Amino acid sequence: MIRSIVAMAGKTPRGYLMNGDDVALIPAGRGKLVVKVDMLVEHTDVPLGMSYRQAARKAVAMCVSDFAAKGARPDSFMISLGLKKGVTQEQVDELGLGFSDAERKWGVHLVGGDTNEAMELIVDCAMVGFAERVVSRGGASPGDALVVTGRFGLQPAGLKILSGETVADQGFGERAKRSVLNPTPDLAVGLALGPYLSSAMDSSDGLARSLHSLAKESRVGFEVTGLPMANGVEKFAMKNGLSAEDLVLNGGEEYVVVGTVKRSRLKAARSAAVRAGGDLLQIGEATASKRVVLRRDGKAEPIRDSGWTHLSGR
Repeated sequence: MIRSIVAMAGKTPRGYLMNGDDVALIPAGRGKLVVKVDMLVEHTDVPLGMSYRQAARKAVAMCVSDFAAKGARPDSFMISLGLKKGVTQEQVDELGLGFSDAERKWGVHLVGGDTNEAMELIVDCAMVGFAERVVSRGGASPGDALVVTGRFGLQPAGLKILSGETVADQGFGERAKRSVLNPTPDLAVGLALGPYLSSAMDSSDGLARSLHSLAKESRVGFEVTGLPMANGVEKFAMKNGLSAEDLVLNGGEEYVVVGTVKRSRLKAARSAAVRAGGDLLQIGEATASKRVVLRRDGKAEPIRDSGWTHLSGR
């Protein structure tokens, strides 16, 4: 669908970021304007247990996550709201509190918006910022280190716990649910890594989907040598008869940066991430094969292009 719409829109003008990346980069006077739009829809993006306040905050977090992955600082955002008939003043106030939470957390400003009637809650966030350069999906080269800024599997586990499908130890369960209800992309780490990344995107649709997207845009492959599994995920999976590997690769909602760094700059990049209060984990490398594989016990196993896909039920 996206490819069809982009093809009909015509060729992207020179100076703009190629259509289909996480943000748009638009020439604006002597600088460049960075623009991102992302839509939160109640039945696909608001899990059981999430309040209107948390949903509003998440809508902004979704845009912040893409700015972090591009190494660009957001400045402000506008909101288009679709509200159900009969919405209460308390629910409206909750939305306002959620936007205020996001303003304080990431230093961005709500500067306007629109409201309309809808069949369910819809929060469409349009965010803008300024940057001379953003990190595209298409800059990886064979030999680059494959890196992530966080571990995976906790959020997919949290979604299953919130839905009532699974059971979990109290400590892990609370941590997993909190990661879903209050997603917190690390903007400071993304900004610190921006000068070092050769390609990057955020992982909100899952690690496997991110790897395939980067591979396609950069025309490379990836060999993953270690899965970045969050603490407790393997035990949770065993307890519920699930695949821990599937939770790590195909879950989504992590909102961390997945990208590549030239090997000569890896040490400096990791130091920059640590100074910003985060971390940088190498999980493999880019290859010339154009295949995305997991190297295990001396064998290369294909990683499926799987993750969250709208209009597919997955």
